Amino acid sequence: MSAAPRSKSVVWYKEHYDKIAVVVVLVALLGSALFLLWKIGEAQRALTEVDWARVDVEHNQYEARDVAAFAPIVERIESPFQIAMHEMRLLVSELRVMSVNPEVRTPIPYDAEVCPWTQYPQPEPGTFDTTGDGIPDEWYASYNLDPFDTTLAGRDLDGDGFTVREEFEAGTSPVDPEDHPSYAYKLRVRRVATRPFDLRFQGVQVVAEDDERYMLNVRGEDRSYFPSMGDTVRGYTLVEFDRRTREGMHGRQIDASVLTLERGDGRQIELVIDQDVTIDDRVAELIFLVDGSAHRVNIGDTLALMGNTFKVIDIRRDTVLIRDQAMQVDVTVGRETQADRQAEAAAADAAGVEALFEGMMSE
Repeated sequence: MSAAPRSKSVVWYKEHYDKIAVVVVLVALLGSALFLLWKIGEAQRALTEVDWARVDVEHNQYEARDVAAFAPIVERIESPFQIAMHEMRLLVSELRVMSVNPEVRTPIPYDAEVCPWTQYPQPEPGTFDTTGDGIPDEWYASYNLDPFDTTLAGRDLDGDGFTVREEFEAGTSPVDPEDHPSYAYKLRVRRVATRPFDLRFQGVQVVAEDDERYMLNVRGEDRSYFPSMGDTVRGYTLVEFDRRTREGMHGRQIDASVLTLERGDGRQIELVIDQDVTIDDRVAELIFLVDGSAHRVNIGDTLALMGNTFKVIDIRRDTVLIRDQAMQVDVTVGRETQADRQAEAAAADAAGVEALFEGMMSE
């Protein structure tokens, strides 16, 4: 039995199914586009037909602000700091130092009057003190010393007994042993004692026609002096002798001659023959810090230290006035301090070591 013949329309639909689907999709897309264009047109017409009402806005009133405080900042922003150019420097960097500002230690030009970064005032050139020991760097450099060495100020570089700081304060050279301050500055007062005046005028001896001697005894001691006019005894110089007499009992004439003495400070004392003088005198004990030696002195005495001669001008309660005979300067010697005692002990130790070494070498 033969199959029935197919319809031509059914066959055509199946053969062109994919084409029909594409056409349907295109038609749908076209319809959608036309619908969107229509809606957009309606929205534009609605916007153009709306009567927009003006809205009143309330504005707040603000006072003008003072901007003067910001003027320096604006000026610095508009004109930023620039270090000046240096000509003919080639590849050599600019000389700089550390700012003295303790909070911001920035490197700045050597001759800057203020720190360019913090505006902190700087010391004048020649007064920079890198180590803070009170001695300018320029002074160190003048003697070829390292201004960054923090130990220099307390050292004695030339062995003359004075530290670098003492040489700086006196204006002398720290590297020349012949150029140093007066050694009177190395003296200290350990103690000052007050004692009764102990010289007693006993009489006059005529040794020759032009040679008179005056006998002076020391009270409490079995000791006598026979000085001539102008001589010095225990710090007192004989300056004048006046022969006098007084009437005693039964009209007898008694010797009342007066011998005048003068202290180093110019004070004069009159000694009447065979009479005690009821005044007080002062004696001082001085310590020489260079070698730790002690010296007991009265007013008018002389001291020989390190080849130099010093005269005691006056003794007060806490100080002694000393005159350097070579330099012709007067120095007020003060009381010994704890630091002086330590220096004295160090000097004594050094002297002991040196003596021991010399003894070993002599053996």
